[in-house]
Amino acid sequence: MKNKKSSIIYLILISIITFVLIIFNLFSYIKNLNKLYDDNFLEKNNSVLNYPYFNDEKDIFITEYLNIIDLSKVDRTNYLVNYLGEYTNVIFRLYKEDIIVDYYSIIFDKNNIPVEICDILKSEEEYKKKIANIINHNQIKLSIKEFEYAKKSYLFKDTELEVYITNYNKNKTITVLTINYHELKDNLIIPFKLDKKYKGIIGSDKEEHITPIISEIDVENQKLVAFTFDDGPSKYTSELLDILDEFNANATFFLVGYNVKIRNSIVLDMYNRGFEIGNHTIDHSRLTKFNCEKANQKITQNEKLVESIINYKMNLVRPPYGAINKKLRECLDYSMILWSVDSRDWESRNTEKIVTEVLSNIKENDIVLFHDLYPTTIDAIKVLLPILYADGFKVVSVSELFAAKKIPLESYKIYSKASV
Repeated sequence: MKNKKSSIIYLILISIITFVLIIFNLFSYIKNLNKLYDDNFLEKNNSVLNYPYFNDEKDIFITEYLNIIDLSKVDRTNYLVNYLGEYTNVIFRLYKEDIIVDYYSIIFDKNNIPVEICDILKSEEEYKKKIANIINHNQIKLSIKEFEYAKKSYLFKDTELEVYITNYNKNKTITVLTINYHELKDNLIIPFKLDKKYKGIIGSDKEEHITPIISEIDVENQKLVAFTFDDGPSKYTSELLDILDEFNANATFFLVGYNVKIRNSIVLDMYNRGFEIGNHTIDHSRLTKFNCEKANQKITQNEKLVESIINYKMNLVRPPYGAINKKLRECLDYSMILWSVDSRDWESRNTEKIVTEVLSNIKENDIVLFHDLYPTTIDAIKVLLPILYADGFKVVSVSELFAAKKIPLESYKIYSKASV
């Protein structure tokens, strides 16, 4: 009897240990599902090359690419990895002095072998027709011939494909074409999502629309606030765009001309991602020091500069220092955007203080002032977004906020929040 009891206890212990091991292994497996590669870096000739390490055949091709980068033209890289069913998409951004100078992408099949874009399309001819329609419809300064001969890199996002076109003219211009999967749904052999809000039918005989810059915002059960960032673009702006994208948040960036000149690729990236761009003058002058003609000149110089990069006219102006008077308001044909909450990031340069300042004051319909010049601000946004979203807020651009509240943004008027 005693031996029988011992056997039962032994079997129970074995069962418990086996169960624990199964749970542990299952947990480890699930945990590692989200870690299909390691973040790695290589330092060469004072350049830092970040890259994903997969521990399989893909690493051979990635290493080959890293070895041929011209380090006289590139001082760092970063990357994104997306999974497309059995395919893996890796895209590198190449920087020189914080300016994106090129892109490079690789698409791997299930055997970890690089494939071309034509290998994941049912018809390359149909794809080229879509590209031609996008170029012509949006009046992009890129010929079909230039597209054919250009270097092309691909980023497959959740609901759209971004095609980065480089090395097609002597100015080393970078052009980004965005193709919604609605336009490619009959031609892709990879899994994809369709954007329910997409309204564009590019090249249709029945109807043609351009996806609006002002998105439709679902205001039910959401408290809307607009985030605005002044004085950029800076070397931190690209990271900020990624953070906002991660939370499906929008924002308005009031750009200053002297930074636009040295980081024009970030302006292009910002525009193609759908962020709103506003005018912060060519040189951050205090407009109240000038007469109407000179103040207008400070604004229009920046307007023409930005328009030469993205073919987009900025209608919103934020006067530097918030300095505006009655005389200028009556002669400047723009909507003047001030703010109702100042993060005071320019003063504290402290992440905790920025977060506290915003959370202590923010209310529905507010316009919040930040500057994308400081790493502490970027860190504060990482903290603020999950807290605000958990509290029922939605972060949008200025135009989205006013459109949702059905308040027109009119010229010659000053706005500090979305209230009548």
